[in-house]
Amino acid sequence: MEFNVEISNEINARIQGITDESEKVDKIFSWLNEDFEWVQTDYVERTVEEIMIRKAGNCAEQAKVVERVLTHLGIETRWILEMNSHPESMERQNYSIELIEKYGYFYSIFGWNHNDHRWLEYYNKHLKQWIPIDTAFGVLGINHWLKKRLSFTFESIPNTQQIIPFCIVALDSNSAASEILSNCYLIDQFDKFYNGMLSRATVWEEWKSLINKLTNVGIATYSKQGNLHKHQDDIKRVYNLYLRLKEEVLTKVDI
Repeated sequence: MEFNVEISNEINARIQGITDESEKVDKIFSWLNEDFEWVQTDYVERTVEEIMIRKAGNCAEQAKVVERVLTHLGIETRWILEMNSHPESMERQNYSIELIEKYGYFYSIFGWNHNDHRWLEYYNKHLKQWIPIDTAFGVLGINHWLKKRLSFTFESIPNTQQIIPFCIVALDSNSAASEILSNCYLIDQFDKFYNGMLSRATVWEEWKSLINKLTNVGIATYSKQGNLHKHQDDIKRVYNLYLRLKEEVLTKVDI
C-alpha cells in the first residue's frame, strides 16, 4: 500500500540526493525520532497515515510507521518482540489480570514487574546483517542499542528507568516467533560491548541461565502456552543480577 502524495513527497524530500541505504535509514530515523512523541497505549486502531499525522504513538505504532516508510524505500524489516523487567506497578498488574480473565494467559505478557515492547530490525544489504531500529527508545544500530539499553552508564535506560530486557525474539510475517535473539543481544553482544569482562563476572553464568529460562517462558506466554506472572520472582532477579554485574565490572571499565 502506497502513501498518499503528501506523505510520499515528505519522505522523498527527507532523502533527496541520498543513494546510500544506511544514510537513508539514518535520515528516516532522525526524522521520526525527533518529530514523533511516545505516548501510552490507548487501544485505538489507527492507520499509519493517522499515526503520522498525529506525530505520536506507542512503541508498536511507531514501529508500524518505521516499517511502512522503510518498506516504501525498498528496505526489508522484521518485527522484534521484547519483554523486559519494569519498576513494580499494581495498576499494570491488575489490568493484566483483568485481561487474562477475559482473554487468556497471553496477557500475562505484562504485569507487576514486567512489560512487553515492540521494535524493528532492518536488513542492511551491504553488511548482510539485521540492524536494530527503535524510535520509541531512540536507538539505531547495535552499539547504540547496547549503550542505551544495557550499558552501565548514567544515561542508559536501565539506570534512568530500571527497564532491562530478558526476552528478545524476531517475529515472522504471521507474527509468530521465528528466531530467538536473546543470546545475541543480551549475552554475546552485551559481553562483547564490555570486552569480555562480563563473562568473567561471578554471576555471569547465573545471568545467562536466567535469560534463557525467561526467554523460553516469554515465548510460551506469547504463544498462549504459558503464564509469565508465575515467574515474577525470576523477573525480579533480572534487575538484581544486572546490578551485580554492574558492581563487578564498573570499576574495571572505561565507560
